[in-house]
Amino acid sequence: MEGQNTKNEYIEWILKHNVESGTIVQTEEGIRIITDFAKAEINFYEFETLVVELRITQIKNDKTVFFLHFELLDLRYAKELFNEMIETLEEVRKQKSIRVLLSCTSAFTTSLMAEKLNQASELASDDFQFEAIPYMELYSKANDYDMVLLAPQIAHEAETIKSILTDVQVVLIPAKLFATYDAPGIFEEVKKEYNRGIEKEKENCSRKSTTIKSERSNVLALAIMNEKENRVRMICRHYRDGEAVWEEHIIRRKRNFLHDVSDIIDTTIQRLERVDAIGITTPGAIHDGRRLDISSCASWIDPETDIKEYFENRYNLPVILQNNTQSGVVGFQSQNANYKNLVFYSQGFAARFGGVGTMINGQVIKGAHNIAGEIKYVLNRFYGLNIQETHSVDPEEMLETVEFNVRAIIAFIDPEIIVIRNEMISDIAELQKKLLKSIPKNDLPEIVKISNDEALEYMLLGIMVAGLK
Repeated sequence: MEGQNTKNEYIEWILKHNVESGTIVQTEEGIRIITDFAKAEINFYEFETLVVELRITQIKNDKTVFFLHFELLDLRYAKELFNEMIETLEEVRKQKSIRVLLSCTSAFTTSLMAEKLNQASELASDDFQFEAIPYMELYSKANDYDMVLLAPQIAHEAETIKSILTDVQVVLIPAKLFATYDAPGIFEEVKKEYNRGIEKEKENCSRKSTTIKSERSNVLALAIMNEKENRVRMICRHYRDGEAVWEEHIIRRKRNFLHDVSDIIDTTIQRLERVDAIGITTPGAIHDGRRLDISSCASWIDPETDIKEYFENRYNLPVILQNNTQSGVVGFQSQNANYKNLVFYSQGFAARFGGVGTMINGQVIKGAHNIAGEIKYVLNRFYGLNIQETHSVDPEEMLETVEFNVRAIIAFIDPEIIVIRNEMISDIAELQKKLLKSIPKNDLPEIVKISNDEALEYMLLGIMVAGLK
């Protein structure tokens, strides 16, 4: 009864709100915020306790941009999370237009074309917004847009750009349409390609996870990935006897690491019959396997907190806290058992620093303080930068950085294979060519590039394997 009273009070409080960009209504399913740019939902579920689910889905691309769930125990905390949802909804409203970035060598001709395309969009009453930049600025800005249009002048760069900007649609403007300044024709082409890209993305989301057969236990695996603008994506997956049977993606702002992760685990455990171990894999140095230090997220994580002890006391279960590259190397080797000496090298888009997970003779190398693979300690001196300055935007500089790291890996580890997750390295052959200038061909390991999705899969597999052990 007490839980029901809290629910009624929470619903009553929500319904009193005036949302500038939409209308709040109560339905049989829960509460909905009706807008012309997003679907916002507040749902309630009865488990051992009452669970609230908050979700925002963009209408323009059917993409979930905010999702979380929590136990309705503390009304003040529940109100804070609703306010966070409304703030996110306002951000989505500001980005409701489909943003298209035009690029050519100097941006002079594309600026004129962007102006004409904006006029065409306005005449058609479509929510497309066009902007233009020179090619040299493309990589620094493209990920903030829904689509990139390339002028014929840089058509020769199209394949490289597509291989680097994997999260953005990249389309080449037909030369005939561009030469005649046929803005209506280009606009129709943009709409057709955009819709085609949305359908393709939906198809890709239906892939199934790779699994490991095991006679062991139930593991709850949680992978933490940084999103844009102080947001975090947390992928929670339940493995039963090594097989993935359930998965959920949480997207929210970084508030407090312990609370954010606890919300997910609390509500997930209620849905499962049994959990024998919890594995958490995340970026950042994990000191002694217990304390997490992500220098760029000081407000989210207290590096002095013993995270392992906190969660083990909370759930009375074994908890494994592991760096994502260490998880990645375990996950990759679990699917490629012929390799015993390998390296998993992960570096995010335009990021100066990354991490390296190393396995030698089948054993993960963590080091005396569990910070083996924190290459930022080397690159900080290499760049002559303060360690907080973490981003670069130049593909050539990224290639130089990766070459520097791979050369060091080969010299000190001599692995059979190096697995690289790096969106800005478009051509592994170019990297190998640079390495061969000073490393004999017979001493060069196999080098393979994997996508972000493949990297995430290996990280989840790796933390699951650690949970089984």
